Amino acid sequence: MVSWQRLNSRWLFFSTVSICLSFVLIARLLDLQLYQGALFRVKADDNRFFTLTLPTERGVFLDRYAQPLVWNTRRYFEVSNTTNLHQTRTPIERDKALSLMATQSASVVATLERTYRFPEAFSHVLGFVGSVTAEDLAKKIPVTMQEQLGKLGLELTQQSLVRGLEGKERYEINALGLRQKKVATIAPTAGENVQTTLDPYLSEVAYRALGGQKGAVVILDASTGEVLSLVSSPAFDANVLTTVAVDPVAAQSRKETIQRYFSDPQQLFFNRAIDGVYPPGSVFKPIVALAGLESDKIDGTTVVVDEGTLKVGEYEYGNWYYRQYGRTEGPLSLVKALARSNDIYFYKAAEAAGPDRVARMARMFGLGLPTGIELRPQASGLVPDPAWKEKRLGEQWYLGNTYHYGIGQGDLLVSPIQMAQATQAMANEGVRCPPTLLKKSARSCTELGLKTENVSLVLEGMLDACSSGGTAFPFFEYNTERRVLGGSVESDLAAGAMACKTGTAEFGAADANDHRKTHGWFVAILGTDQKMLTGNEEESLVSTSSAQLEQVKIVSHESELRAAVSRSEWLSQIQATGFPKKLVFVALVEGDTEHPFREGSADAAPVVKKVVDWMEGR
Repeated sequence: MVSWQRLNSRWLFFSTVSICLSFVLIARLLDLQLYQGALFRVKADDNRFFTLTLPTERGVFLDRYAQPLVWNTRRYFEVSNTTNLHQTRTPIERDKALSLMATQSASVVATLERTYRFPEAFSHVLGFVGSVTAEDLAKKIPVTMQEQLGKLGLELTQQSLVRGLEGKERYEINALGLRQKKVATIAPTAGENVQTTLDPYLSEVAYRALGGQKGAVVILDASTGEVLSLVSSPAFDANVLTTVAVDPVAAQSRKETIQRYFSDPQQLFFNRAIDGVYPPGSVFKPIVALAGLESDKIDGTTVVVDEGTLKVGEYEYGNWYYRQYGRTEGPLSLVKALARSNDIYFYKAAEAAGPDRVARMARMFGLGLPTGIELRPQASGLVPDPAWKEKRLGEQWYLGNTYHYGIGQGDLLVSPIQMAQATQAMANEGVRCPPTLLKKSARSCTELGLKTENVSLVLEGMLDACSSGGTAFPFFEYNTERRVLGGSVESDLAAGAMACKTGTAEFGAADANDHRKTHGWFVAILGTDQKMLTGNEEESLVSTSSAQLEQVKIVSHESELRAAVSRSEWLSQIQATGFPKKLVFVALVEGDTEHPFREGSADAAPVVKKVVDWMEGR
């Protein structure tokens, strides 16, 4: 028989344990309900609800005439099971999508993809968009995996403006993970449109004028620094990188094309206009002339006698005319020396001014520093001087270095956009305006403090360079029609004449015949007279569609994606909105293994001539 004492002990033990367990359960219940209730409610809702990201409509880039340079086009997909959270999407043609939407609208979804109006001419300046990468995620920018981000050009640098905000759709789901009903929608916010300074007509013509040669063309408004054209060649088709192919064969072809783009030894994504640096050769001579003039070491009456070569000790420094044809040019003043691009004169001009003054003048014109244009990366180039050589190379600066400096050779390196900025400052009477691609850019110009008579003297020599007896033979007839005997620089430019400078820049090691490869340069200032901006009509350069090009963000019909490049359209645009009174042109044609010897007059000047001829309707 169990004693009452033992029963009481057992009852007390079980009672105590029960009370303790009750306290534990009550404490846990309070913790779950009061303290962690909100957290578990969120987790429960996460299992109950599913959020779908809605793509935003990316802002578009407009040209200087407020026409779109890029469209957001709808790309359609068929989904096999509309209630699944993560659907399998199959690309389909627009016609099939419209047919399905008439009866099974839930089985079709659409996304927006970029379609570029001039996919090659603007491939470097506008760039392209692509999927989010590990590199993008490493930047810790809030992105979603479905988003398209800018990878190059203005698409990259203006990302914050054109990107917009994605929307969201929230669905209730069941235990099997299938959608039941939509419970909330947050509409996406479209990105901003950005108006550029670009002229698509001139840019397309300039791109075609290069004809696939390695090189670049830059066209600026001489009074503001606005960029009308910034073309790099060879280029790539930006639409190939952004357009989804529906047909499997086409999809495979697109994949192979993209692989070819990235492996091409010609570096298709390299923007030669802003990131390529080259010795400028003779297009640097106007800066040397101004260094001599502004330091009062030379003037318009200073004469140098060309005897073919200059001898310094055991070294000889020859003139190009003597090296090529065995001929000399006798006594020359500055204007004739610029027109004939005489090396002997500029050896002596650089010697008179000294390398430090030449370097300071070059930097005043913006060489040796990035221009600040709204693209990246961009090269700084190099403006050497004696202190630089001593510090960097541990070597003394010799007179021979100064001679090379005087003709734009040696260690001097510039980019096409830098030469465009320098030429713009000359065209703008010594006021340098940083180049810009954006219409709303708030940039200020810099007065360089140059004497007006010195700038005019240099421009006179450049006018003669494009006239009979100069070096730019493609423009001899052109300037003959526009220049008046005894006319001033201002009147000649106002009449539509061209002031220019050719350059043939050596680079690399000499071959067995002591010849070095060369790049061809051409810089020019063109007055856009009324005669040029009217004239003959001509057929479209590119086949045009009948659809009107309007300022719309979304284009649904493939037939609307073909852009027209006709002179008549261009004329109607500039007559409505205005056009710069003076343009600056820079053309660079690279020498390479296939074409090692490029010349400013024979290779670079004809590129600009084709653009000018098109402008005139020739």
